[in-house]
Amino acid sequence: MSGNKSYIDQKFISNLCLAIEKRLGRNLTSPRDFEYLSGKLANLGTRISGSTLKRIWGYNRDISDNYRPYKYTLVSLVNFLGFQTIEDYIKNYNSREEQSAEYIGETVTTDDIMPGSIVELSWAPDRVCSLICIEKGVFKVVHSEHGRLYPGDVVRFLSITQNAPLYFNEVTRFGTNEKFVYTAGQRTGITYKIRGIISSGEDTLIS
Repeated sequence: MSGNKSYIDQKFISNLCLAIEKRLGRNLTSPRDFEYLSGKLANLGTRISGSTLKRIWGYNRDISDNYRPYKYTLVSLVNFLGFQTIEDYIKNYNSREEQSAEYIGETVTTDDIMPGSIVELSWAPDRVCSLICIEKGVFKVVHSEHGRLYPGDVVRFLSITQNAPLYFNEVTRFGTNEKFVYTAGQRTGITYKIRGIISSGEDTLIS
């Protein structure tokens, strides 16, 4: 983790954002919220602009969800949480309760989503995406607005939780062999609707 840019993955960033929101006692959902955090950091001798914070939280739709903050910025944020270094935070954040405490909502595993079902996703600020299950655990993007997923992309993920970030462990770009990982809703989580058959002991229709 040397140099100007960090090599932290999106799961870490999402967890860090949730932990800071819990420390503040408020969700960061507006420009005023990010200026509030910027002011709190300034009181501790750290200067991070509201614009930079919005990029980290994925608030601006013109900024990639895979935006990489500078190491100085991440160090300042973990300092705000009481850790001296990023490495100290990494050693501890898996055992902390911020992540599970914030993930409020029903979880569905992809093994329970039957082929032919439609999964409709939405997340801040105005991203929407619809997936169709083509086989167990494998989905094709049929509609997407303002995000990095495009119609025809094939995605894989293990489970989906209401109001939590959604981690795609593999995205295959339509028309190419490009594969990458992607996080949807790292700032406030995603909301979802499933239209089709969910296997949960007995077949049920969720719409």
